[in-house]
Amino acid sequence: MPEVNALPVFLCAQLRRLPCQGWACTPWNDDFLMTAIQESRAWFPFGAGGEDAHTRLFCLPFAGGGASNFLPWRARLAEAGVGVAPVQYPGHETRLGEAPLHAWEEMLAALQAALVPLLDRPYALFGYSMGARLAFALAARLAAAGMAPVRLIVAAHVPPDLPSPALQAAGLDDQAFKALLLRYGGIPAEISHEQEFWDLTLPLMRADFALAAAPLDADADVAAMAAAASYPIAAYAGIDDVHADAKSMAGWGRFTTAGFILREFAGDHFFLRGADVCQALNTDLALARSADLSSLVSA
Repeated sequence: MPEVNALPVFLCAQLRRLPCQGWACTPWNDDFLMTAIQESRAWFPFGAGGEDAHTRLFCLPFAGGGASNFLPWRARLAEAGVGVAPVQYPGHETRLGEAPLHAWEEMLAALQAALVPLLDRPYALFGYSMGARLAFALAARLAAAGMAPVRLIVAAHVPPDLPSPALQAAGLDDQAFKALLLRYGGIPAEISHEQEFWDLTLPLMRADFALAAAPLDADADVAAMAAAASYPIAAYAGIDDVHADAKSMAGWGRFTTAGFILREFAGDHFFLRGADVCQALNTDLALARSADLSSLVSA
């Protein structure tokens, strides 16, 4: 993360590039800038990777998941010059005292503001399950502001023109919702019978599933841009994932004019916990960087 004493100047310059939307219209003063810095730290409690990284990889977790899921990637990707910046949603892990966000617009606006201080080098977005929908919409917003990623990587979620699997949670009582969550396979068996675990987990998961099921088309201009993104997209699918199989994941190719890659990994919906995702990330980010450098040379 940039040094605190240098960050206000960089943050101010970056915020001025954004469209005038709510927080972006706030008067430029030290109090506002320091508040923005503090909010950015809440979204990135583990920092944004090494300062010597040539590319940042912002990682957006699945429903109920937190930033810590991506920390094991840091050492491996740092060898390739990639700084892993795991995102922490309100209400998750280090932000348990905060209420989860319930609307895409609220989530996107807050996250966009938090990312701006860290866009001082090429970056990519990686979204897993619910995080894939969020990464898709966030990439479009940032591209509309002139700060497009070098690549969008989506995993374990169908493209946004298909119904979200999270819709199947609508109207379920607690027992049926628990059964649904257990079928996803992300909850360790040793804690699945602990009522204290469910007391803490169910409200958060209901909030995340409701968000994941909500439509993304509130901003027609961003939706139109995302339909023909100028940045490449890579889609990662688990071979045994019944919620987002490879055939469905191939549909992400409809949302870019800059190249599409579909990769399959051994495992189910939570294949990231066993598959060697880092090798694919290194390859796909290297390809994106090469294309980005080529475009700069030819410009």
